[in-house]
Amino acid sequence: MNRLLARAYEEKFLVEIIYCNKDNVFSKRSILVKAVNDNYVIAYCLTKKQTRIFKLEAILAVDKIRKTAS
Repeated sequence: MNRLLARAYEEKFLVEIIYCNKDNVFSKRSILVKAVNDNYVIAYCLTKKQTRIFKLEAILAVDKIRKTAS
């Protein structure tokens, strides 16, 4: 998971995360990773349309967003 987030940062591609917030509410977010460290991911969240900080321990799943043919 950390590798994919680091690669998303390096290669500037969107990823989708499943995230559990402090109130134990799950959400799916599409993000563009701006920075990754040992504890946090700083990313632009397309859902909220602003930069957000996500705790790595609260990210349950990460997947690359694949483009679909139109």
